[in-house]
Amino acid sequence: MSNLYDAMSLNVAEAIARQLKIKPESRFGMPTGRSPVGCYQILSEWSQQGALDWSKSKCFALDDYLDVDEEQSFHYFLESNLYKQTNLPPENRFTPRNQNNYDQVIADQGGLDMCVLGLGTNGHIAFNEPGTPQLSWTHCHWLTQSTREANAAAFGGADKVPTRAITIGIETILASRQIILIASGEKKKAALSKALSGEITSQIPASFLALHPAVRVFRDFEM
Repeated sequence: MSNLYDAMSLNVAEAIARQLKIKPESRFGMPTGRSPVGCYQILSEWSQQGALDWSKSKCFALDDYLDVDEEQSFHYFLESNLYKQTNLPPENRFTPRNQNNYDQVIADQGGLDMCVLGLGTNGHIAFNEPGTPQLSWTHCHWLTQSTREANAAAFGGADKVPTRAITIGIETILASRQIILIASGEKKKAALSKALSGEITSQIPASFLALHPAVRVFRDFEM
């Protein structure tokens, strides 16, 4: 990984750690994929050193595949890359795969204090693909070919990537008190530029973030 990626990962980790220390019972929306891996490694190290206490917090996976083996699920990813290295109670680890009404579950827990998002090359956030309306809550979604190709390495080919996923919606994201957007890799430059252009369109779901008053963007490339 590049020095820029390392610096970005540290900045995101510091933002999450700061939120956790300010409010130990914070509720987080947590992403998967390559973008947050460096951040999770740092948070894991700090947690193992006793610098972070997750015992009162709750973490909600943003999305997950449907029709997939457990070892390839996003829940398993979060368990392996972060949760197991922390003292986050198992009962405080939520995934939309196991809930009938994920938005109600989040609301019942007090809502999200911080939602951390990755950015897709087609402008998707969570698994809200282009065309997803703002008025969307947790729902099932057919994945676009570009998204399946982006995740092909984990499955040994794009044709083996699941075609369906469940994801929190745009409204779920916008209801969070704070939002962090991670844009990692030169391939995300065009999508980020469109998202920040000022035009809000369902064809670039990340553009809806302009409607939120507390969004921070972290990237590892020059604009």
